[in-house]
Amino acid sequence: MKQIYVIRHGQTEWNLARRMQGRLDSPLTQEGMEQAHDHGALLKTMDAVETMYVSPSGRTRETAYIINSYVRARVEYVDALLERDVGLWSGLTVDELEEAFPQAWRDRLEDPYNHRPPEGENLADMEARVADFVDDVLKGPEQNVALVTHQVMSRVVLGRLLGLLPEEVVRVMHPNDALYRVSIDEVADVSHYLSGQGPFEGLLRLRDDETIPPLNGRR
Repeated sequence: MKQIYVIRHGQTEWNLARRMQGRLDSPLTQEGMEQAHDHGALLKTMDAVETMYVSPSGRTRETAYIINSYVRARVEYVDALLERDVGLWSGLTVDELEEAFPQAWRDRLEDPYNHRPPEGENLADMEARVADFVDDVLKGPEQNVALVTHQVMSRVVLGRLLGLLPEEVVRVMHPNDALYRVSIDEVADVSHYLSGQGPFEGLLRLRDDETIPPLNGRR
């Protein structure tokens, strides 16, 4: 059975500020470092991770470095795992982008899967970018693999691994303290851990009264 662990970077300073990171970066907070330590300690108790595939952003590199102090896996940096390019929204807080791009923000609310921020990517673009990589991991010989990536790209990767529809993909949540385990035999099964505790069945999803995922962080 193949095990694929999907990990979001630890909390960053911009996560706390509700500022759009995209292809920009900010350092992990102390809590973010502790979250990475939790992920590493958890993975150390499981079957040995052979390779960690890591987005080359600073926040994912920092998270992977901490995790790898526990698991000692081979590390490979993969551009396909980079976060969504949010274009002209990069570096703006939620309040700032609502004021500067009111129509684009409303469009996002109406169609969060297909909407592109000005000069940015939508989730369909991201799936096209990461599809070959995910398929290669599925077909590859490694049995235990970790992917260290970002909130939006995690949704897209999980959607690809689990065969989710677009309307299901946008409802997936990936807090900084969560780690997903996708177990693949004849079918794919998913469970999650929070702050090193679990496993808990299934995906974390939006509440029924919510229509789009939060931009950053966890409620």
